Amino acid sequence: MLEIDLNETVALVLGGSRGIGAGITRAFAQAGAFTFFTHTGSPAYRDRVSALVEELHSTGSGVESIVADATSSEQTDATVRRVLEARGRLDVLVFNVGRNPARAAETVPDEEWQSLLDLNLSAAFYGVRAVLPPMLEAGRGKIILIGSSAATDGGGGAIDYAAAKAGLVGMMRYLMRNYARRGIVTNVIHPCVIETDLLRQRYGEPAKRQQLIDQVPVGRLGQPEDIAGLAAFLASCRGDFIAGQEILVDGGRTMYR
Repeated sequence: MLEIDLNETVALVLGGSRGIGAGITRAFAQAGAFTFFTHTGSPAYRDRVSALVEELHSTGSGVESIVADATSSEQTDATVRRVLEARGRLDVLVFNVGRNPARAAETVPDEEWQSLLDLNLSAAFYGVRAVLPPMLEAGRGKIILIGSSAATDGGGGAIDYAAAKAGLVGMMRYLMRNYARRGIVTNVIHPCVIETDLLRQRYGEPAKRQQLIDQVPVGRLGQPEDIAGLAAFLASCRGDFIAGQEILVDGGRTMYR
């Protein structure tokens, strides 16, 4: 029987408390990884974080939440140090931090452009830079960057979001060119039409929601588990030969468009 086994794996999910990130945290922990995940500490989501940790602890899974601002390189460095101090190594990094405020390009002020790039792209660099030394020392590691279909088709509604997600692809290619032969493998997962808080907010009206579903050939919206299962597969030994890839998870929607 084909199983995803992450026992003896230490993983860090940057942005792992809700939506796709919570799905990844849950999948990794349930597959046996000791999983650290970061969140902003926002009171609005405190109950979700507590519920996720309690749920996983109740099943015997190893998980720990860390409050950190992903746009702070100092806090990201401290997060990685915490993982190393607690578990002695770090095998997998998942970058899932991001925000996508839909608006026209001509209305984006300089400060918002920079803020979105800091969150969606610079934060990924901070995470990658922090994990490279321990991964290089170990001679192995996996990096999974959560991108977006916006990187491939310019959709999503925000120029800065699309540009930043495309930047993750360039980052992945650089990492593969320079670190794959040293044991560190990187891939990008591009989600599309995944049912998260943002999607429910934008498509709350039943007619708009159905119109979106009608654009997906498989006939449904994606779920966080659709991304989480793939991420867990890539993190496991089953995904060892998948390297340097952009994997679009969209239910076939790009064929419709």
